[in-house]
Formats: sequence, C-alpha cells, structure tokens
Amino acid sequence: MRGDELKTVKKLVPFICIAAIFAVFLFSFVKDMYSEKTLYGFACGSEVKITVSGAKNGDKIAQKAIDEINRVDSYVLSDTKKTSAVYILNEQNEYDDRSGELLEYIQKCSEMVSKCDKMTLLSKPLTDIWAISDGGRIPSSAQLADAVKAADMKNLSVSGSKITLSNGGKISFGAFGKGACCESAVNVLKNGNAKGAVVTVGGTVGVFGDSGKGESFTVGVRDPFKNAGEYFATVDVNDCYLSTSGDYEKYFEKDGKRYCHIFDAETGLPADNGVTSVTVISKGGTESDFLSTAMFILGEGGIDLAKRENAEFIIVKKDKSVIISKSLEGKFKLADGDFSVSSV
Repeated sequence: MRGDELKTVKKLVPFICIAAIFAVFLFSFVKDMYSEKTLYGFACGSEVKITVSGAKNGDKIAQKAIDEINRVDSYVLSDTKKTSAVYILNEQNEYDDRSGELLEYIQKCSEMVSKCDKMTLLSKPLTDIWAISDGGRIPSSAQLADAVKAADMKNLSVSGSKITLSNGGKISFGAFGKGACCESAVNVLKNGNAKGAVVTVGGTVGVFGDSGKGESFTVGVRDPFKNAGEYFATVDVNDCYLSTSGDYEKYFEKDGKRYCHIFDAETGLPADNGVTSVTVISKGGTESDFLSTAMFILGEGGIDLAKRENAEFIIVKKDKSVIISKSLEGKFKLADGDFSVSSV
C-alpha cells in the first residue's frame, strides 16, 4: 500500500468506527422494537400470560402489568380473598370506598347489567347454592327462590362513598373481573411504551399495537370439545379485547346432564340453550367479559345485544355449528373441518 493510500485509510478509521457504533446501536434499536418478552402469573383463579413486543426492559413492564392484575384482583374485586374490598363488603354488608375504585367498577358494571335482565352483579348467592367449585349440588326450589331474590340488583345501593348490600345480596365480579384486570394490565403496558402486547387473563385476551410480524395479531379460539390449548379456529384482531364464556371448564354432571357455572339471574338456573361457548370481541375488556357471559345465557337471542353494543361475536353451538358476525368474514378461519360456519 502506498503512503498516500495509507494516509487516506487512517483518515477514514474514525468514520468507520462511528459507522460501526451506529450500526450496533441501530441493530439494538431494531431488536428492541421487535423483541418479545413473555411472563406468566396467576390471578382471578386463572393463568395470566403477558407477551410484550417492542419495549426496552419488556420483562419489567410485563411484571408491572402482572402486579397490577394481582392488585386489582386481590385488593378490589375478588370475592374469595380476605384482602379485597368486595370480600369485606360481602362480609359486613357495607363498605366505605374512599378511594372510589370499587365504586367505579360497581357503577360501570351496574350500567352493563341494566342492558340484560338475565345478568346481575349480585350473582354470589347463586354461585354459593350451586357450589360448582366444590363438586356441585342441585338446590331445592326454596333455596333457588331465595337465591334469586338475594341476587336482585335492588339489594345493592350506593350513597356517596358508602356501598350497602341488603336481603342477602352478595357481589361477584365473575362476569367482569378478568376483563377488568386485563384492561388494567393493557393500560400499564401502554403507559410503559410497549409497541404491542398480548395479555391473557383466563378467558379474556387483550391485544394492542404491532405484533412485530404484521399489523394484526392472530388469536386462537378454543375448541370447547377438546382440552385447553386446542383451537378450532383463529381470528385476526388488533387493538381490542376478546372474552370467551363456555360450559366446558366449571361444571358438574348429574344423571347425564351438565350444569355449568354461568347462571340466569331470572331463574337461578345454569344457562342451557344449545350453546357451548361464546367469544365476544369489543373495544373494552370489562365490556367483552360481560357480553360473552350475557350472550352465553341468551344464546342466539344475544345477537341483537352484541349488535347494539357494536361488538363482534363467535357463537359455538353444541352441534358444532358456528355463528359469527359478518364483520369477521375474512378474519375468522376454521382450523377444524368438523365445524360449520354461518354469519349474521
């Protein structure tokens, strides 16, 4: 190499180093944009899974989201954990909610319940007499009548920050809690500047942003006739919540009949109308949780409710026929030929 060429190379060395440093920085930035971090937890009686993409320290952000789910469940909405506001309210029949957090949930969910006569926020008396979590039992007609009276929303009153229960009424957020916790977790992730995420709390899934592999997330729809983790279809979604209610997880059988954990507030009986699962897709987690439960109770009669609420739905009947909203055409894909699909 001639002397003048060597001098030129020496002059370029600093620029080459800067370019190399920039390339490393750019690679790290792109890697952070599309890297994924997945954490698991347990809350609301179900598995929690959070996958975060496009965020530095994604694992720390995901942990904050799991901590938020546990906080809302353990200190606000749970009817089984002694630390929660709902548990204390149910035990004492009154609660002074100075923070206003429980009041906010009660007001929001009460408004939703008013849209469906077969739903109640005071479903715990029904849950207790059927005791499905303890193996299940069929209550007497007198027990059923008493539980239906106790579950009436008239037994819940609010005055300022004071919440009062009467006539045996007991609150359960079973039809709302997983969606509410999922929504809270998504807000934590968004505030943590995650580019995208999938949050699963039991039967509710929240998705937002970029998956790093395209604009939409592909979510599996559980096969209600098979084990957990097996799907009969997928649906492409983004910036929304999906909640599924079904008769395949919590139930007991007697004399060949299945009794599930979702109750009609008007009759006190487990829902039984030919439907085995309902998935609802909407913009809110609490809303999707409520609607999937309401539609499971109403069956095909719940389609009008979903349409009024601008929600999409997937109804799976016991004969493996599936009804989806027309807006899901092209986004919903069957993975099992045993099912048949129609849209409305």
